[in-house]
Amino acid sequence: MEERPNIAFAACSQFNDELGLYLEGEARPFITSHSRDCASCAALLADLQSIRQAAQELPLEEPPAAMWASLRDKLQLEGAFAVPACTQFDAELQGYLEGENNPFIVSHAQSCAPCGALLADLQAVREAARELPLQEPSSLVWASLRVKLEAEGVLRAPACTQFDAGLEAYLEGEASPFIVTHAQECAPCGALLADMQAIRQAAWDLPLEEPSRVVWANIRSRLEAEGAFREPVSGWGEFLSWRFLHHAMPAAVLAVLIMVGSALIWPSGNMQSGGSSVEISYPHVVTQMASAIPSGEDGALAHVVADLESSFRANEASMSPDLKATYEKSLVSLDGSIKECLDSLQHEPRNTLAHDYLLAAYTSKAEVLSSALEFDGR
Repeated sequence: MEERPNIAFAACSQFNDELGLYLEGEARPFITSHSRDCASCAALLADLQSIRQAAQELPLEEPPAAMWASLRDKLQLEGAFAVPACTQFDAELQGYLEGENNPFIVSHAQSCAPCGALLADLQAVREAARELPLQEPSSLVWASLRVKLEAEGVLRAPACTQFDAGLEAYLEGEASPFIVTHAQECAPCGALLADMQAIRQAAWDLPLEEPSRVVWANIRSRLEAEGAFREPVSGWGEFLSWRFLHHAMPAAVLAVLIMVGSALIWPSGNMQSGGSSVEISYPHVVTQMASAIPSGEDGALAHVVADLESSFRANEASMSPDLKATYEKSLVSLDGSIKECLDSLQHEPRNTLAHDYLLAAYTSKAEVLSSALEFDGR
């Protein structure tokens, strides 16, 4: 009667010993048969199988970085990432043969006979290759190499080179049947021609835009610098040439010149006081120019233009309506250019291009006003 419990205990112990292997996939008939005879072991097996099934159905989650770091540290301590010396030798040998300084290759080749023999063989092969005489490859090798390079787009066919050379002239209107026929036969060149023609057509379809006043002022200043508008100057035009001198003119000399110029261009009736005439006095002119000199070349020129405009406004009533309208149109355009330049300099005081435009606009306006005053004086 006492042997049955001992036999049952031994069977359960065997069941426990083989259960882990059974759950990992090994065939263990005893587990199946014993679970039929023993209710407690059968319940344990059923619980473990349900747990395994539930674990398999869980979604995959990425472990946190801290867990990966801890796992890697443990694997490194156990030598899981240790690289054998021969493996490291194989990985670094090519770089050493290409000229890299690597003491490990030398030391390992001295301590490891197989790796040392491999290194010696490779060095011997390399030295023998260097001593070989240079031979011209056969025409067949060159032809095969050229075909591969052309297929990879490294070398273009002669026809494509001729197409590139003649494309610009064709787009400019020259008759070239070769461009048309080659574009039909060669897809890349045909696509290039189509793109260029589309760009040209789009450019033709763009609406014409009036350039800004600043652009016109820049063009005019460059044309004047090249002598395109060179004409004999007199009166105020001659006086305005002071701004091209290399040295600043004294304020008193400038003031005297302004006074003399004013006396020459203004009618005598306007020099009289009273009525609507403009009264000009020598001290007034000197004060204006003296205050303009420290502000630089553009400030002095602005004061000169202001004086000219005051004289023009005083005499515009005597002009014919058509002549007055012509001058007014030019002055409005120049005032717009001056305003644009001043606005630009207000935001960017060191904009030398805007400063050059401003001086050109002031000069043009002075020339227009001088011409109007001279014409009215005759």
